[in-house]
Amino acid sequence: MPAAYRAFVTGPGANEAFSAVLHDIAKSDGATIYHCSAGKDRTGWATAVLLTVLGVPRETVNADYLLSNTYRGADPEHPGLDGVDQAWLDRAFDTAVATYGSFDAYVSEGLKLSDGDITKLKSRLLD
Repeated sequence: MPAAYRAFVTGPGANEAFSAVLHDIAKSDGATIYHCSAGKDRTGWATAVLLTVLGVPRETVNADYLLSNTYRGADPEHPGLDGVDQAWLDRAFDTAVATYGSFDAYVSEGLKLSDGDITKLKSRLLD
């Protein structure tokens, strides 16, 4: 599974897909629902990125991500298909920093979110 999380940052089309989610949220006027087939890996990364962009502390981002294990009833010893592992999310964050030099550079260069896009997200979701 760690390879999949690395691919969320470096895989073909990954940045475009995650960028589209964030841009759609920034542009929408009402509620937004986003998901993937299991709702924990791609959705978990998209949510972790969104929360981080919004300025949510990493400890809170991690705790939110790990709630998938609670709500999906995953076996904590073998998260496999039903759960998530903190090391997986850490791998994606580490890959973003290793590839772009910083998380902020991943957001601006990889995901193509401008300061204006980030301001829209914050205005829409935090006010």
